[in-house]
Amino acid sequence: MSALSTSALVRLRRSPLGQTVAIRSFRHYWSSTFFYFLGFGSQRFTFIWLVLELSGNAWLAGVTAFALGIPAFFISLPAGAYADRVDRKKMVVCSNVAGGAVSMLIALLIWADVITVALAIIVALATGVTSAAVQPPMLAIIPTIVPRERLMNGIVLRTMGQNLAMVLGATVGGVVIDMWNIGGAFAILTLMYALSAFAMFGVPSQRDGEGHAEGDRPSIRESVGEGLRFIRSSPGLLGLVILLAVIGFVMLGPVFVLIPEIAKDDLGQEATGASILFAITSSGMLVMSIALAAVSNLRHKGAVLLITMMTGGVIVVAIGASKWYLLTALAMFLWGLGGGILINLNQTLAQSHTPDEMMGRVMSVVTLAITGMMPLGSLAAGAGAEFIGAGEWLMVCGVALVLIGAALWVRLPALREMN
Repeated sequence: MSALSTSALVRLRRSPLGQTVAIRSFRHYWSSTFFYFLGFGSQRFTFIWLVLELSGNAWLAGVTAFALGIPAFFISLPAGAYADRVDRKKMVVCSNVAGGAVSMLIALLIWADVITVALAIIVALATGVTSAAVQPPMLAIIPTIVPRERLMNGIVLRTMGQNLAMVLGATVGGVVIDMWNIGGAFAILTLMYALSAFAMFGVPSQRDGEGHAEGDRPSIRESVGEGLRFIRSSPGLLGLVILLAVIGFVMLGPVFVLIPEIAKDDLGQEATGASILFAITSSGMLVMSIALAAVSNLRHKGAVLLITMMTGGVIVVAIGASKWYLLTALAMFLWGLGGGILINLNQTLAQSHTPDEMMGRVMSVVTLAITGMMPLGSLAAGAGAEFIGAGEWLMVCGVALVLIGAALWVRLPALREMN
């Protein structure tokens, strides 16, 4: 190895990112999240493609996406409260084991040729329960294994792994469907859940951050209420939750449920071509995460979030209007760049403004804001697509994003000034 390359390696190891990677527990955590999102990257696409093949109905595809996300409304908040009082690692492991079991169940139903739209929606609902349970503890672990001064580095590295996994997951999902049918895709999901659970065993136990004696703990309902009051008392955090709810309902929910239909009906693509669009989006997120990793101290994060949201609205209009695959792919990549900003900055702002004893509950509200509103957005998108067309509904959503983003800029200065 040359002296130049050795010097570069030493500088990398001494950099904030290198020092974060050097933390053994963080490497195990990163591996666990990578495998989880490798499966998550193809999960929503695989479910929607299954229902489209069974029914050919965009409304039923929207109902399926709704079933995947609606458990977040009921599970996220109590899961966050539990994450502040029990072993967060065990919560993640148990949720992954349950998710793997559900994925294997639907694979067996498909192979036995007994799957129906109704059964697919029921299993999607069960899958949504496991996803809602795993997100708050998984997010709340980061500040306990990474020093505060490296929090953004840890989040960016996690997001880089998440986006890389979703690139691979979305692509592999479509390829596996074309090669081994949908049953094989769900079997691969089972493997990803198992690998995620196994990797998490290298993370230290995350126990009881509330500071209450065992017999003096408030109830889960009281703990949830305490977390909600904390967010209401912080105008910046409250504004962040509102922004994420809008993104979930108006942007993510419609895009994830309508892109497979647009690719299938308007662009003439099979499963592989449709899944590549999501892989391209995740590639954009990965590129932006790498760019953010090189920024030592990004200022005006709240303002950047709002500008990115409004820019994303313009891109969503372009996606809805496009009738050419390459143009849609380009727009999806640009949309992914914006997604990289949104994912990294919203988590950095939320976690840097939250004490550890509240982390699980605040992360549960952050999760609920975006993943809880996605199923409602998907349901509305399915109905809108049947009424005016999938592309046309996306254009309506894009215009709404721009207008709502401008209103939040004016009405929520605490969010705009958040840093």
